[in-house]
Amino acid sequence: MERLREYVISVTAAAIICGIVTGLSQKDSTQKMLKLVCGLFLAVTVVRPIARIDLTALTDVSLISFSEAEEAAAVGENLSRDALAELIKEETEAYILDKAAERSVSLEAEVTVSGDSPPVPVSVTLSGAVSPYAKQQLEQLITEDLGIAKENQRWTG
Repeated sequence: MERLREYVISVTAAAIICGIVTGLSQKDSTQKMLKLVCGLFLAVTVVRPIARIDLTALTDVSLISFSEAEEAAAVGENLSRDALAELIKEETEAYILDKAAERSVSLEAEVTVSGDSPPVPVSVTLSGAVSPYAKQQLEQLITEDLGIAKENQRWTG
């Protein structure tokens, strides 16, 4: 902030000096030459501090910002994938429990989803007292509707 203050003061001082010099000059060809010199002086005063900026430092900062942005995006993608996996897990479990309830079967379901993007249900563990007929119907439903192979359906209880 101090450098900015110094910059503004130097540009203002240069403008005042140029104004005084051109104001005191006579109205002839000398004044035109003084205006040209004052304009060049003012331009150098404005541009010189800007030319001293170390652009490599700015590049390093932008690279750091770019890598931080990439990291933040990766974290966001992971959070999104995890939230979607949890939602798919919950919805799949609710679907199985609804279909079991339609058949007057009381179950507990624990679905496992893949780590893929998007996640898909890959296995289920079911527990509860189920008749062989209801078990067969639910196995078929889970295989056909949810794509969980029969060998990935584990029944307990």
